[in-house]
Amino acid sequence: MEALIEIHLVVAFLLALCALVFSWNTMGRRVVNAVAVLQFVVGLAIAGMLGKAAPSQVWVHLIVALLILGAYGMAMAAGKREGGSSRALIFSIVGFILVFANIWLGWAMAHPGAGV
Repeated sequence: MEALIEIHLVVAFLLALCALVFSWNTMGRRVVNAVAVLQFVVGLAIAGMLGKAAPSQVWVHLIVALLILGAYGMAMAAGKREGGSSRALIFSIVGFILVFANIWLGWAMAHPGAGV
């Protein structure tokens, strides 16, 4: 379980780096979405191992991860439409903000009382 949580943490920061660097164009959004899917699968495995013992913050964390996937998915779809580049940029910004909000939420769950 500890190894899976460490993998989740490493992929979270990889996702943050990808969101920072790649999410501003069409091909970059695909990269970010692929890393977000990987992160979601690892998080789902952790939640499955926790089972009913999972605190409610875990479910909020998973829902925000789904919102990230949705934001980047809508950004990719909007970027393919004629004149949709501004809408794609807005969805990318929303996804970018959600990535960092979800990292903050996960860090707060992993380190309660750490002052975050």
